[in-house]
Parts: sequence; structure tokens; C-alpha cells
Amino acid sequence: MKRTVGEIAEMIPVINDIEAWKDIALTGVCFDTRQIKDGDLFVPFVGESRDGHAFVVQAHAAGAAAALWQKDSPNPPIGVPILMVEDTLIALQQLAQAYLKQVAPKTIAITGSNGKTTTKDIMAAIASVKYRVHKTGGNFNNHIGLPYTILTMPGDTEVAVLEMGMNHRHEIETLTKIVEPDMAIITNVGEAHLEHLGSRAEIANAKMEITQGLAPESLLIYPSDEPLLTPLVTKEYRTATFGMTGDLRPETMQTEMEGTTFTTNIAPETEIFVPIVGEHNVFNTMAAMLAARELEITPIEVKEALANMERSNSRLEWLVGAKGSDILNDAYNSSPTALTAVLKTFMNLEAPGKKKFVVVADMLELGDDADKFHAEAGSTITKGSVDAVFAYGTHIEAFTKAAAKNIGANKVYYFREKADLQAALLDQVTGEEYIMVKGSYGMGLKDVVDAIL
Repeated sequence: MKRTVGEIAEMIPVINDIEAWKDIALTGVCFDTRQIKDGDLFVPFVGESRDGHAFVVQAHAAGAAAALWQKDSPNPPIGVPILMVEDTLIALQQLAQAYLKQVAPKTIAITGSNGKTTTKDIMAAIASVKYRVHKTGGNFNNHIGLPYTILTMPGDTEVAVLEMGMNHRHEIETLTKIVEPDMAIITNVGEAHLEHLGSRAEIANAKMEITQGLAPESLLIYPSDEPLLTPLVTKEYRTATFGMTGDLRPETMQTEMEGTTFTTNIAPETEIFVPIVGEHNVFNTMAAMLAARELEITPIEVKEALANMERSNSRLEWLVGAKGSDILNDAYNSSPTALTAVLKTFMNLEAPGKKKFVVVADMLELGDDADKFHAEAGSTITKGSVDAVFAYGTHIEAFTKAAAKNIGANKVYYFREKADLQAALLDQVTGEEYIMVKGSYGMGLKDVVDAIL
């Protein structure tokens, strides 16, 4: 974002006189003094334990050209260009909305319990064959991260791919009303955030909030195989579905170590290889293909785009570990739906001369049924499909008990502490293993991956 203070004051309600500073050039937005760049607009937030207004002078000294200032915060500093607003968070969101309308790219919003970031990466790779694309970085997908993503968008962006995350009801509603997307994708409805929302039906309602930003000409893309979504769809916008029974369906699928090759009903002669492990990523790709069709991108162009796509780290990637072992790293997040999908893919991988180790930790935010969901995921593991399971946490014990019934207790190792798991795992790694690692980010399995590396 490149705007002057005066131009910013025309984009959001500013309640002080900025005449003396109106020509100051702003070249970015920042809310962390450790990451300030010359020319940034510093945005202080009032938090539960810290008030960002205390760092405005420091931000200015570090190079910030101006700062927002919340009206009810006392003693704005003398000598710092200040744009006073009613609420700095709302002002940031208003600024993002105004800037998005000025740049006017095609906007694709993506939400879902699992696969948001992967689908975002796939969508951005596909759109890049024809357009200048800007996408959400990392997991900047909340009420602060989304506006920040928009405000870091180059002025010549033609397609913006924006991830939308949530923990509670009405969070997606806020985000979609900022963006008013041309297309919205719901990847699936899983069990993530059950602790806060109580049921999958409520999770479906939360995901469907994305439609509140849609216009009649906008397109909602959603999975046809999810019965919780279909009753919530209205005729207030256009729709397209993907899945085994959707508008876009897989005709063939072949899973390989590095990804999956598939064909679809709309282009049965075109074999597309998605370079991400797991058949579930075929469905993420098909969701993106429906959006690509709106952008007049053909299946052949999709095939070419995916051949060279880049992905976010720690999301179902193969890494070479100690002594030559192969690590299927998915340590960023976990849920029953996602874990089961990855387990099925891993169990079906051909591994001549290799052992298969599964490394798992607790899935978080599952509420009162956490043990039940862990047990169901553990029962997915079938006899002869893996050589050992290494697990740590509290609820993961239910997973290990279910797995042990199928593959034998002598192949299942359960630990209360991550360090104990790590030591036992490293003791058994010879270099002749495929090692699948998956757990909620808060469980820190990334440390175990680093140790194997």
C-alpha cells in the first residue's frame, strides 16, 4: 500500500486535523515495532495485557512515518504524525476494505476446517498462470491478519487469494464483509474448534458465514459430500460443488509418494498431478479448479501450474531425515478428519524395503469428546499397514489403545512427554524408514521433526 497521510484520511474516518502531515508518504503497515520499515503506518492495538499506544514513539523512531491513535487513549505524543480514530482495529479493517476496493482484484476467499492453506497455495499457483496474484502469507487469516494481508497487496494485483480462519461464531462474518469476495470456497466441515462451537452442525454454520459477504453474482464453491452444508445454501448467490457427486468429480485417482494423479469428469483426457501427498488434496484442487474456471483457466493450464507450485512449510511435505529416512511432515495442525485422511494415504503408500513409523500427538480443541475422536482416528490403522506408532500427550492415549487392537501393543509406544517420545524414536531410526508426523501445532511436533533432521 502506497498512500499519503491525506489519502488515508479520505479512506477512513479520521477525527483530528492532519493538514500538517497530509503529504507524508506511507509505504506499508505494521503493528509490531520489531518489524517496522521506513515509511510504515504503525497501528497500535489495545490488548488485555498491553497497550500498543505505549510503543508509538518507539515505532516512529524506528522509521514509522505516521501512526493511528485510538481516541480514548490519553496523551498522544507531540511531534509524531497521528491519525486519530475511534478504534484502531476497526480503522485497520476499514482501511483494508477501502484499499481492496481501490485495487479491485478478483477476490477468492477460502475457509474450512482443514485444507485452507493448501487450497490457498493451490489456488494461487493456478491463478498465477494468467494473473498477478497476491495471497495470504503464513496463517495471517484472522481479524488482524486478513486486513494486513490486504494492505500488503501490490497495487497491480489482479487476483487476491485470501484465507479466512476462525475459532468462534461471527469471526468469518467479519472477514467476509471486509472482502465481499467474488468467489468463496469452503473446503470441508471437520471437528476443529469443537471445544468452542459444540457440534459439527455449529461448525458448518460458522463456515457458512462466508456467504454473508457474497453478492448475487458471486460464487460459492462447496463440497457436495457434506450434508451439513447443503441445507444452509441459499439462492442469494451462485453455487458450484466438488466431490464424489459434485459438479466437478474425480474420474480416476492414483496416489504416489510425491502426490496424486487424477482426472475429472470435465476433462477426462487430462491427467493432473497435484504435488501434495493425499487423495484429500485432489478435492482441494478441484475446489480451486472451479474458481479457476471462473477466471477462464483451462484444465490444461491447471496441470501446467501445479507442476511448479510452491507451498507453505510444515504442511504435508517430504523431508530427508537422519541417515536418509523420509519424513512426511504435517506438524502444523491436526484434526480427526485431517489425521484420518493422512493416515489412509500413508498406510497405502508402497514402501519396499522400508519401515513405516507413525508419530502423533494430541489433537486440540475437541471438547468433551476428545477421547472418542482420538480413538476413532486410531482405529483407522489396519493390521500390517505400519510398523510402529509413537504417540505423546493426554488424549492420544485413546488413539494408541485403538491402534494397538489392530496392530498389536508391541508396535505402539505411548509417552506423556515429548522428550521421551523423541528419544525413543531416534533410538529406532536407522535411515530405512518412512516417518509420518502429525499433531496440533501446540503439541510441538515440529521439534521432533527438527530432531530427526
